[in-house]
Amino acid sequence: MTIMHHVEFTVEYLLPPSVNHYWQDTMYTGKDGYGHRGRKLSPEAKAWKAAVAIFARGMTVAPREDRERRRCRYRVEAHLHYGEGQKLDPDNTGKAICDGLKYAGVIHADHDVDFRVVPHRDDRKNPNNPRTFLIVESFYDR
Repeated sequence: MTIMHHVEFTVEYLLPPSVNHYWQDTMYTGKDGYGHRGRKLSPEAKAWKAAVAIFARGMTVAPREDRERRRCRYRVEAHLHYGEGQKLDPDNTGKAICDGLKYAGVIHADHDVDFRVVPHRDDRKNPNNPRTFLIVESFYDR
């Protein structure tokens, strides 16, 4: 395994939404003129993706060339620092975190990611909470 790039940044004042709050049901009119049921991103999911893009400040670990992108994999480590009174199942945050990183351009695809979440519930009274500290690496798997 050869590590290519490494970035770290913090998304201040925000934790990722769980998959239970990532989608919301909606009704829409299709091209056929009939009403259909569907899903769209929730306001929490949109806010999370926008915040990741802002705090990433254009940093990326994605390779530029297509042939390198085919071989590239990612490792993401997310440290969730809970605010006072907050609860969140860390197992349900992976989709939101990876989608946010892809939306921000930090990674080029979210289908081949080694993912680890570390919850920090012990410092809830910290005035800097909530926040999400992200460590993202790209590497070639041999």
